[in-house]
Amino acid sequence: MMSEEFAVIHFFREAKRSSPLLWWASVLMLLGMIVCFALQFADARLIAGVSVWEKPAKFFLSLVVQALTLAWAISLIPKSGRGVKTATWMFVAALVLEMSYMIFRASRAEASHFNTGTAFAAIMYAMMGLGALTLTATSAFIGWRVWQQRGSDLMRLAAGVGLMLGALLGTLAGGYLSSHTSHWIGGDMNDATGLGFFHWSTTGGDLRVAHFVGLHTAQTVPLAALLGSKWAVYGVALLCLILMAATFGMAVMGIPLLWAA
Repeated sequence: MMSEEFAVIHFFREAKRSSPLLWWASVLMLLGMIVCFALQFADARLIAGVSVWEKPAKFFLSLVVQALTLAWAISLIPKSGRGVKTATWMFVAALVLEMSYMIFRASRAEASHFNTGTAFAAIMYAMMGLGALTLTATSAFIGWRVWQQRGSDLMRLAAGVGLMLGALLGTLAGGYLSSHTSHWIGGDMNDATGLGFFHWSTTGGDLRVAHFVGLHTAQTVPLAALLGSKWAVYGVALLCLILMAATFGMAVMGIPLLWAA
């Protein structure tokens, strides 16, 4: 069994080798995240009680994680083919659209999500929805291609299940979230009173929790393969499904993940 340090190096090496496009997109998004985090110290403007640059920074981070996960997953496909290459280009195009618009709105101290105040804003919000669907659909497709190659390989099984289930759960939670006018259900409609780094509501329901759990099933399930059992993989997948359902139920009932102290 490889050491943890070597396993991490192997992960990044395989991600870069299998998909240079996703690798360099991840590098650029990482730089974007650093810039956005730094801008919080130079720009005092706020949206919902937090820096205008906080949301773009966190989205950059989330997309870095997802893009690297996809690049690594592609390394598990012996012959990726044109379909996978097309999916990676679609994924990158969608993330460029999403982040470009979010940065545009942040620069104007305006919300990117739930902003339908003008015809342009309404069209772009719809485009963001299409972009988000593209991100999950391409992830699901790559997961399916990995799952097809699973054979007796536990990591391929876990990667395929994780990506497909994560795409499904993330889409369901995201679709419900986008059908509302905000991610809050009851409580303070302000991120300043939210939970730590994530700013999830501590006074009412917050649909972002279930969305987060659903999306990052793509990373959680493959980690279960390190336990060496397919039942561990299926068990963790089931736990992710239960946790997503539980946090979604709490949110729609106006219950926070953690109450404010």
